[in-house]
Amino acid sequence: MRPDGVIAQSWYRSVVEHRLDPGAASRKNILSAEDIRRHQQHHQQYLAIASQGVSGLARRVVPAGFAVLLSDEYGITLDSRLPSQHDAYTQSGLVVGARWDESVVGTNGIGTTLAATQPLIIHRDEHFLAANSRLSCSVAPIFDAQGLLRGCLNATCMNSDGPRESQYLTLQLVIMYARMIENAHFRQSYRDRLTLSLVPIDEIADLGNEQLLALDESGRVIGANRAAFIALDATDTPTLIGASIERLLSITVDELLQLTNGGARGVRLRGPRHESLLDVGLRIPSERHRPLPVARPALRAHPDLQQLAGLDARLQQNTQRVRKVIDKGIPILITGETGTGKEAFARAIHHASHRRAGPFVALNCAAIPETLIESELFGYRAGSFTGANRKGMKGKLEQANGGTLFLDEIGDMPAHLQTRLLRVLAEREISPLGAEAPVTLDVQVISATHQDLHAMIRDKHFREDLFYRLAGMNLALPALRERSDRAELIDTLLAAQPGAQGLQLDADARQCLLDYAWPGNIRQLLNSLRYAVALAEGGVIDRECLPCELLAPQKPSPSISAVAQANHLEAQLDGEESRHLLGTLRRHRWNISAAATDLGISRSTLYRKMKKHGLVAPNDLP
Repeated sequence: MRPDGVIAQSWYRSVVEHRLDPGAASRKNILSAEDIRRHQQHHQQYLAIASQGVSGLARRVVPAGFAVLLSDEYGITLDSRLPSQHDAYTQSGLVVGARWDESVVGTNGIGTTLAATQPLIIHRDEHFLAANSRLSCSVAPIFDAQGLLRGCLNATCMNSDGPRESQYLTLQLVIMYARMIENAHFRQSYRDRLTLSLVPIDEIADLGNEQLLALDESGRVIGANRAAFIALDATDTPTLIGASIERLLSITVDELLQLTNGGARGVRLRGPRHESLLDVGLRIPSERHRPLPVARPALRAHPDLQQLAGLDARLQQNTQRVRKVIDKGIPILITGETGTGKEAFARAIHHASHRRAGPFVALNCAAIPETLIESELFGYRAGSFTGANRKGMKGKLEQANGGTLFLDEIGDMPAHLQTRLLRVLAEREISPLGAEAPVTLDVQVISATHQDLHAMIRDKHFREDLFYRLAGMNLALPALRERSDRAELIDTLLAAQPGAQGLQLDADARQCLLDYAWPGNIRQLLNSLRYAVALAEGGVIDRECLPCELLAPQKPSPSISAVAQANHLEAQLDGEESRHLLGTLRRHRWNISAAATDLGISRSTLYRKMKKHGLVAPNDLP
């Protein structure tokens, strides 16, 4: 046969990139029982939400001879439902723990759907390996609320005599249940947030087209379902996450609250570009401005990118960009103040990549004496010099082969080593001291710094060419005081502390945590929460449980007289929105256009909010 379109591209990858032989026996690459247990535990939340969709689809197609499989984003099956006569299915690898990515078995339902990120039918001989030609697969991808691929849902039958078109109705059923899983995941993720439901009035019967959006308090999108990404990515909005609701519906959150009577009734509004009418439903949690703390599972030793981004719209947007460059061979530079979680993000990037089974090797360039950093980085062979380890030593670069090398505080690397590192990154090989032949390197390089590398380049303290080698992408982490999700972050980190079960923050302690400037960022917050948990009595954390530095008056930054007047004004402001607006305006030196762009609102809306809260630029003060 001669495949075409998406399937032809997959066959090309199978031959050219993966070097597979279509006539080879099917390689059953199945995880061990212990690896399956760990893998399912890692995806516990995803499995819990998706299992109802898997069961619902299975009730409808398993009696007709289909197997139903749920996979993760790497093609590893997490759940399966098989017909009663299942020997032929298990022998074909339709079991939990099987790997179906294209690099293992070439073109197939799960692997090719994940590669193409679209629903597909892979029918019999369209499979790359002849050993899989008895299978006919109808598969739909599953996306999370950030628009990122989480896995896929698959219905497979064996020895289907009909044409591939006979599987079309099965595919529609699979797509419907995949969308149901996505929407259930969305509602679970944002049960404590303001959410919108948008349904085109001419498609009201098609629930698969219901667009779901989650908003932060300023009206910016922090999550969406797949239908929303498909419908709204075609608009003038370059990225849905972080976009203002005003740019999507030409209405503010306050106006929407008024129109819907606080979510009690639906309304009809014009959609993007005013091309269609939408039925709009608004859902408000019972405590909209400050959801009650809920028992959350403790964070894993290595939280993933979604956990680290939290509910901050700008950080979610940056994290979404990072996911798109993972496994593309692009070096990543992480910048941010001390304590913002640079190494945690580096580890999360590693675990989100195909290199996650390889080593993650971290080197703090500021913590190693200059005389030792060269041997730490490049290593040496046995007998290279007097006093050397008799067995030699692998350097960090060689240790990281096949995985990720994290160069923390790269701005503190000595000048002569910057030159050597530049050469290594260009040539992709190293020559350890005493080695007879160079060692080929296959590493993902992630570096981090709290310093201003551009200023260091101007002052000739950092090589400009090395900067461009390291900064294929720059992930800028905001300071804790700049994050819009501080309240949720405090609750999440508190719930993760040992001994915090059943503890609650009283109102004064919570406000103190929210108002503090956090010069040490998340690291300082974690230490403060651990301290507070240790001192708590009677199940309550009050102000007396907090570290002394959080309770002491914070020193104002030196400033001119006009800004001092504005500081006095801040003491009179009431409410989280006014403080957030004032902080953004100050950060942009009262440049209205820049502040409005940062906030994701129009200039007219910003002026209206400034008037509402009595915010006046310092130069305009009487």
